[in-house]
Amino acid sequence: MKLEVDLTPVFEERFEEVANRVEKEIKQREAEKRIFPEWMDLETTCDYLQVSRSNLSKFIKELDFPVSVINQTKRCNRKKVDEWMTQFEI
Repeated sequence: MKLEVDLTPVFEERFEEVANRVEKEIKQREAEKRIFPEWMDLETTCDYLQVSRSNLSKFIKELDFPVSVINQTKRCNRKKVDEWMTQFEI
């Protein structure tokens, strides 16, 4: 059995608005689940920026990416990473 419903344009528009709000809320909640620490190791930094490890290495070597090194342990400060990213806004 197949049910077909003819919706009014106003109802369709309202339904789409509600669906968009629900989608936005779901995305926001998903983002809140993935909280990144203030100081991140390189792997976490790659996840944060959504880049490969080779790209992050390139950023460090060629683009003055902010990294702190203590006894060969590398950490990136999330706020400094965000600040660094703003220089590439177009």
